[in-house]
Amino acid sequence: MTEQINELAGRGARLGAVIIDSLIIFPILIGIAMITGFWDDFLPRMASGIPLAPKENLIIFLVGQSTFLILNGSFLANYGQTIGKRIMKIKSVDMAGNNLGIIKLYSLRYLVFSLISQIPVAGGLISLINVLFIFGNHKRCLHDRLAGTQVIKT
Repeated sequence: MTEQINELAGRGARLGAVIIDSLIIFPILIGIAMITGFWDDFLPRMASGIPLAPKENLIIFLVGQSTFLILNGSFLANYGQTIGKRIMKIKSVDMAGNNLGIIKLYSLRYLVFSLISQIPVAGGLISLINVLFIFGNHKRCLHDRLAGTQVIKT
C-alpha cells in the first residue's frame, strides 16, 4: 500500500476561501435583516451606541449559524469543504488525510469558536489568536488543533 502525502493548503488559499464564504453569506444575512425589519431597528440603535439585548444577539447568532449550515452543510458533510474552500480547491481533513463527519467538523472547527467570539472583549482576542496560529510551521489555526484537522489541497 502506498502512503498518500497530502500537501497543506497555503495561507493565501485559506484566506481566499474565508473571503469568498463571507462575500456569499453577508449579503444573505443583510437581506434577511432587511426583510424582517431588524435592519431598520438595528442601525439607529447601533449609531446611538445602544447595545443589542441578549435575545437579539442569540437570534443573530442562530440565524447566522443556520444560514452557514444551509449554504455549506452538504459540502461539509460530503467533501470537508465550504463553498469558498471548494472554489479554492482545498478541504479540511483529519491528520491522517481522512474526511470527517459533519458533526465533528462543524462543531469543533466552526461552532466552538463562533460561540467563543460572542464573549465580550475576550472572544475577540481569542478569535485573533485562533487565526494567528496559521503562521506556525504546520499552518494550523487553533480550531484545526481543537478538531484535529488540517487543510489540504484537493
